[in-house]
Amino acid sequence: MKLLIVESPGKIKKLQDILGAEWRVAASCGHVRDLPNQGYGLEPPDFNLRYTETKPDVLKKLAALARDADEVFLASDPDREGEAISWHLKDALGLSSYKRVTYTAITSQDVRSGLDSPRDIDMNLVHAQEARRALDRLCGYKVSGPLGRAVREEKMSAGRVQSPAVRIVVERERAIRSFVSTTHYGVELLFEAVENISEGWKAAWLPREGWLEEGQEYFLDQTAAGKIAALRTLDILSCEEKESRTAPPAPFTTSSLQQAASNALKFKPKKTMELAQKLYEAGHIT
Repeated sequence: MKLLIVESPGKIKKLQDILGAEWRVAASCGHVRDLPNQGYGLEPPDFNLRYTETKPDVLKKLAALARDADEVFLASDPDREGEAISWHLKDALGLSSYKRVTYTAITSQDVRSGLDSPRDIDMNLVHAQEARRALDRLCGYKVSGPLGRAVREEKMSAGRVQSPAVRIVVERERAIRSFVSTTHYGVELLFEAVENISEGWKAAWLPREGWLEEGQEYFLDQTAAGKIAALRTLDILSCEEKESRTAPPAPFTTSSLQQAASNALKFKPKKTMELAQKLYEAGHIT
């Protein structure tokens, strides 16, 4: 029997159908080890990460399957988190022999292509994930408690991203509260459609030197703006017509997908990733 270990239990059925009876597909259900809940889990001067098992029952089940398997394939996701999961599985299960495989779509062609190209675990990706995890603890771990109390959500966590983000929000809020409004004026000219131009157009008046005092950012003279707006006869000195090309948007990354879903559909990141995971498991997206 060959054993394929993936991250998500939702992938098991489809992969089992693709691989057949000679294979056994099992899931780690995400990470099986993590830094301890108490303390940082890393201390100077070496800052070595200390891991604890988070899913001992899953590890026990996988260890039994691995003992009965002729070959073990680690097929966690092809990113740094997935690479770290494979490394943790190898280490926690004591695998002396394994094959690391990746694929970007759950189709028969992609999965079998991945199985035909096994490799070793990429320790550069593992170390990148460990650095990310360490920075989460070192940059913001102590912020989680005060932040949770401030927003009245006990399980609020802050790390390398959330801590500076909170700082930016606080600075922006201070700028909003200290903002002093200024009444300023501008002029926009609207031109009606004529014989050779099918649509009307408009032009904005941009005050330049001679109109703004030194250090002045806005035009503040309402009377002068009113006189300019009252003009009805103008000379067009030049007109230039250009063609422009717009490139298609880049494929979604995790962050841009979450941003687009939040802006367009008001989805929270967790819901977005759950839906994306289901689409991936169904073979609809890579």
